[in-house]
Amino acid sequence: MIKLIIPNEEYLPSYQEAYDEYVENGVTTYFFTDASSCDIFAKFDRYRNEHDLPPDRVGEDKYWLVDDEKTYFIGEISIRHRLNDALARRGGHIGYGIRYSEWNRGYGTKMLALALEKAKEMHISPVLITCNDDNLASARVMEKNGFALGDTITVSKDGKNLLTRRYWKTIL
Repeated sequence: MIKLIIPNEEYLPSYQEAYDEYVENGVTTYFFTDASSCDIFAKFDRYRNEHDLPPDRVGEDKYWLVDDEKTYFIGEISIRHRLNDALARRGGHIGYGIRYSEWNRGYGTKMLALALEKAKEMHISPVLITCNDDNLASARVMEKNGFALGDTITVSKDGKNLLTRRYWKTIL
């Protein structure tokens, strides 16, 4: 069954495979954590509990979309507890990535729908999500989940100006 879970060791090998797929295919729209370089569960716990975070970071809860019948990692979604100035411009409350080999199969839409239930439990509303203006697949995922385009702004990142779509949804 496809479901959203709190990250755990059982899916770590499959998660690392997804990380490797992103590196091999040059995906930069979302970043999985390289599990070979750190204890990702300790890192996730620090963010969930807002403990020892860098000054420009906010707390977040991570979830993994998995196929539990195959012990297979499909995607990751982060729900940030609040916005800082940078996230209000680019990033928003929710960020997500689907492993490269599973793109265009509806998993992003399903994962975001499940995460919105978690955001509601966390009393986050309205919810902001952003994407690059040319990331039409991500825009469709948001729109299928009832998000409305609020505006498009230019954001500087790594010396480049990026056109960024900002989508909003009120959840009650």
